[in-house]
Amino acid sequence: MLEERLNMNAEAVKLAEISHKTRCGECSCVILYKGDMCLFCDAAAEILVDSLESFGIPGSAALEVDVDDADACGCNTEKITMLPTIKICDVMLTGLPEEQTVKDAVIRAVLKDCFEG
Repeated sequence: MLEERLNMNAEAVKLAEISHKTRCGECSCVILYKGDMCLFCDAAAEILVDSLESFGIPGSAALEVDVDDADACGCNTEKITMLPTIKICDVMLTGLPEEQTVKDAVIRAVLKDCFEG
């Protein structure tokens, strides 16, 4: 099941490469920055997808950015100092976050209409 959700996220990355930026000029409202040597990135992805889906937002709303190949999607990785890093709207979470912390960031983004239309 996690594999299916991660595959959906990979498809979302491909879609994001050809889509426009968000209203605030970001690549996506939800970004998971990860890398090849990241030990906790898969666990962070699972927490992120579960948190999004608990609010009725598809896991595919999250854009996964490989910091080793960040130019592929055009997302800025200059401020990323630790992996995994999850960016939800204007909130940056580093390391392996608590699920409730991710849910709090998601609900704040929902209240800001980040996932509108």
